[in-house]
Amino acid sequence: MNKCIISGLLLSVSSIAMAQDYITPADIPADAQQKMYSIITDYNKCMMNGRLNTSLAGNSPQQQAENIMNSCQSHLDDLDSHLNANKVEPSLVMGMTKRLRSKAARQLMAQTMNSYAAQASAMINADKMKEEESAE
Repeated sequence: MNKCIISGLLLSVSSIAMAQDYITPADIPADAQQKMYSIITDYNKCMMNGRLNTSLAGNSPQQQAENIMNSCQSHLDDLDSHLNANKVEPSLVMGMTKRLRSKAARQLMAQTMNSYAAQASAMINADKMKEEESAE
């Protein structure tokens, strides 16, 4: 019984010691946090500009999405290196960049597919109008 209590105490003490070395993005200095938010904002701007610019091109939706994601990857790399330089827990850094990337990909594909669905609907309506005009 005493061995269980002692081993439990040792585990809790070692857990507390490990938790003290665990640095989150909220623990980094204010100027480093501001730079982190600036990088994230730049990434979001890149994604938005990419969506606007590639919607004019005639590529497939998958190719457009891939081009946009690749063109904005440097911002995620900057975020990764900035957080690592500030000694943020590596698993948190990886999770943050993966979450940003997957959220952007979901939004990008949803918007792209909605755009293509609207274009297809417009083409169908235009074809119907042509048929109606030729029938008259």
